[in-house]
Amino acid sequence: MRKITLTILFIAAVAATWAQKPDKKTVKLEKQLVGTFVEIPAGHYTIRNSNGDTTKVTIAGFRMLETEVTNASYNLFLEDLKAQGRMADFEKAKIDTARAILVTHYSTHPALPPLPPYPVTCISHEGAMLFCQWLNEKMGGEYEYTLPTEMQWKYAAHGGVMYWSYPLGPFLTNRKGNPLYNFLRFGDESISMQDGKYVVVINYDPSHYDDNLPDRAKSHYPNNYGLYNMSGNVAEMVAERGIAYGGSYLDPGYDIRIDSEKPYDGPSPLIGFRVIAVQKAY
Repeated sequence: MRKITLTILFIAAVAATWAQKPDKKTVKLEKQLVGTFVEIPAGHYTIRNSNGDTTKVTIAGFRMLETEVTNASYNLFLEDLKAQGRMADFEKAKIDTARAILVTHYSTHPALPPLPPYPVTCISHEGAMLFCQWLNEKMGGEYEYTLPTEMQWKYAAHGGVMYWSYPLGPFLTNRKGNPLYNFLRFGDESISMQDGKYVVVINYDPSHYDDNLPDRAKSHYPNNYGLYNMSGNVAEMVAERGIAYGGSYLDPGYDIRIDSEKPYDGPSPLIGFRVIAVQKAY
């Protein structure tokens, strides 16, 4: 009887593992539409409130796009909306190029559409959700594609090491002094306590301010889960509207921590997004 029970448990465990792995057809179509997803294992994430109290939350396993959504994928989505005659959705989702002029020279940089390998920016939260809806329509199958929640995003960004402030460890540069992320790094950066709050003071040459722009979505080093640019490059929207995480190319090092929050009220050249795939329950 014990042998039979162990056999059943083994089969169940194998079946559960298989259930997490997408088939080759799914992986191929994902790559065509949006890119490569990596596995994020189940685990726990500890939340600390303003009083210092902690709560441990269980995070179910999911899959996450290894990069921010690129101009190539987002423009494929926009062109398909037009081809289907869904102009109302197109107007909600289209890239707000007027926002790009908030950063001098941004409109002449390859990060602005339609150059493909850079993260899409200047879109609304509603546009990001419409992209997820479109992806679900195209994919069908056993996964639900959506924006990660704040907890899912932070859990994945840590790459299994919850005490790190950044996805690759406690430091912003490697041993040679080369930056590990794309962030504002002109001049000296100092942090001081003022009125009970940390204040970042940056000393930089304003003439170089506009030189910092997004890098390719797949650049720098991935974290332990295989995710690129979870800090810096562009801050990333999550399911909860109004706050993006991870900081951007125009934020100093202290503000590209995993927990760094960037409020927004509309499209911004500093903010993009990435998608997760959650297995549907049957």
